[in-house]
Amino acid sequence: MRSVYLVLFLFSYVISNNDKEAEIEFKKKRIIEQLSRTRPVIIEGYQLVTRHVGIDVYMYRSYRTVSVVFYPVANDISDAQFTFQSEELHLNNIGSCSPREVIIHLKYGSYPVVNPDGYPFPKDFINADSRESMYTIEILSDGKNISFSIQNPKPGIWYALAYIKWEDPRTQKVEQEGLVADCHTILYTDLQVKADDTSQYINCYKPLTIDYESLPKIFKCKSEDNLEPLKLDLNINMTTVPNKNITVRVQSESSPTEDNFILYCVFNPSVNKNQIVTFHSYPNAVHFINVDLLDGNASKIADCDSYAKDFDDVDNQTLATLMRDDKDRFFAFDYGLPTTDLQDVTSLVNLTSNEIKSFRFDINQFIDIGGSLTIEASVLMSLKYYMGYKRELKKGTLLGFTEDNQFFKVVVCLDVSHSSIPLQSGHCKFNDRVKPALFVLNSTDSESIYDKIIIPFPEGATWYLTFRLFCDNVVCPCRTSHNGTKYYVDTTENSEEIDSTMFSNITREGETECNTTIVLSVSSNSCVNGRCSNHGNCGINTFSGLVMSFCSCLSGYGGWDCSDDTRVDSHFHMLLAVLLLTLSNLLFILSIYVATIRMYFVEAVMYAFTMLFSTFYHACDAPAQIAYCIMRGSLLQFGDFYCGLMSFWVTLLAMSIINLKLRSFLQIIGAIVVALLTTWNMHSIVAFLLPVAFGAFICLVSWYTDYRKTKRAQFPRSYYTTYMPLGLALVSAGLVCYAFLQTEQNYKIVHSLWHMIIALSVVFLLPDIKRRNVNPFLPDRQLYPSPFWRTLNRREEP
Repeated sequence: MRSVYLVLFLFSYVISNNDKEAEIEFKKKRIIEQLSRTRPVIIEGYQLVTRHVGIDVYMYRSYRTVSVVFYPVANDISDAQFTFQSEELHLNNIGSCSPREVIIHLKYGSYPVVNPDGYPFPKDFINADSRESMYTIEILSDGKNISFSIQNPKPGIWYALAYIKWEDPRTQKVEQEGLVADCHTILYTDLQVKADDTSQYINCYKPLTIDYESLPKIFKCKSEDNLEPLKLDLNINMTTVPNKNITVRVQSESSPTEDNFILYCVFNPSVNKNQIVTFHSYPNAVHFINVDLLDGNASKIADCDSYAKDFDDVDNQTLATLMRDDKDRFFAFDYGLPTTDLQDVTSLVNLTSNEIKSFRFDINQFIDIGGSLTIEASVLMSLKYYMGYKRELKKGTLLGFTEDNQFFKVVVCLDVSHSSIPLQSGHCKFNDRVKPALFVLNSTDSESIYDKIIIPFPEGATWYLTFRLFCDNVVCPCRTSHNGTKYYVDTTENSEEIDSTMFSNITREGETECNTTIVLSVSSNSCVNGRCSNHGNCGINTFSGLVMSFCSCLSGYGGWDCSDDTRVDSHFHMLLAVLLLTLSNLLFILSIYVATIRMYFVEAVMYAFTMLFSTFYHACDAPAQIAYCIMRGSLLQFGDFYCGLMSFWVTLLAMSIINLKLRSFLQIIGAIVVALLTTWNMHSIVAFLLPVAFGAFICLVSWYTDYRKTKRAQFPRSYYTTYMPLGLALVSAGLVCYAFLQTEQNYKIVHSLWHMIIALSVVFLLPDIKRRNVNPFLPDRQLYPSPFWRTLNRREEP
């Protein structure tokens, strides 16, 4: 009857534990509701646009553990006020929760691209400086709110990426669930905006008359959907003699600021009150024009008339839209020139030296931004090049000019929402802004006829690719071969290495017109080209409808594409760790031997399975380079935890003074309950304490009951004075190692000690009561005179 009460008590404990989980969830919801009611009041003159309550924030391990929120920003906003507040939820009564450092990255148009773990980005990744600006906010999860303001934000979607500051996992403790404080970090954030209705709508393509006395003024107008320069005709109406110059500052989609503009120039209205300002614009976009009076020196500001000369070479600029070819996977699509070929959308772009070609394609908001965009371009060389013919070299730097191999270079520019002009210097110009080109393909160097760039999480917008071909326009006495039939160009920057004796007096005129073909590929995929090198898995993460791809790295590899091996242990150290974790289980052979000679056959079988499952689980859980799995890792892990817990259970029952029928009954009950606990949560301390606590309770109660009946100790005196204290000391030491001393760095040593200590403790904890007056560590030959099957006969214990 006592056993029935024990079983009922066990199930009531599990049910109460489940109720406790429901209570924790209720407590979390109540705290979140309380937090949402204690938000600061709305700022006067601002409108609350959106808020996010109770966002779960986790420590950064990869993009699998980040949290993402988005904020819609409307047009004509002068100020966007972002509020962040983080707090710790203490979900159990163990210890206390200290504030943790929460990092928030804010970016327009797409998810922020960061590497908090310090791994460098792959070499083909685009330079972060050439992309949209990213803002970083650091807060503590102490319940205090922080506001972050952005003046004149771009309209559209802004994204915030939140995570707890990265810590090296190799130095962190392996904490056992239920022994430490259960702390959960949550984040509250909202967006309040201030509308700006001071701007006046005008027509960009009609003259604009402005009263000098009414300045400053802000106008806005929408450009046409083409690459033609926009000519803004300003007529200044003056009733008095002006004493200040006038500045014109232009920005697309939002009001210009001192640091954020696409054009900034000055003119003197007393010299010319009819000023035409010509500039490159964003196609089909609203432009804000700030006309103001200048206080101070105008020498550092460009003259508005100086822009006119920048448009002489754009008369032959063409624009085409690339065709989209969708695949059947997340973020998988290509862009290319319209074609009926279903297998390939690689484009052949024919270029001549007297034209500029621009192509555009759309990256859709939300559905396209979670992958990586790959752009590849290559000069299509002659057949001889692909057959292995190489140009003649002199001193490794001189490349021959021949009729078939003329010198030229192609400058390729990449821009978001607008097109820029490629320059022969290898730069791209957009009004006053000059930046390095995306690619500079050079026909004189086999290593620079091809280039590739990867753009992770591309912004949702219209992207523009612009190509321009530049010929060899040098007229010179050039360096030649000895017979004077070939000319060479120096590809090094060190002119001191040039041998002047190689110069010829023969004049070679440069090429004024040339043509070539560029092979262009624009494609998108999950992660990096749809994979994570050979050392990771490409996964998909979702947040309230937002989707992004990420790489989950294996075997100590890191980086965006799991190709960085700087923190990977050497093959020797990995092999040593696996050998320690697996071979340490061999000490269970001693436990099996002792259990067998003391006639504990069920216990011996359980120790054998514990040894086997633990050995093969750790062999399978090893780094991929040396891992060996005889079956699925999840099955081996279940067997390891299950057999480990059952070993504790059957050992405690063996130490109890109960009859064989009751012991068999409790072993079956324990097998079922331990299986349920292991399936429920094998890492929880509850799954370990329940069988151990009930087993110890049964053991102590049976000892007490037996002593009251017999008035004597059932086991030999040496068991109580020597063996059992030694066994309990070993178990205690093992539990301390398992629960408190393990870190990722010392795991292989401490966990191996746990294996050996527990295996050795069984030798001292199993009482030798089925034999009399024998050495507890040696077999008794007198018990085995008959065949082996008789040894297994049931026998009642004394």
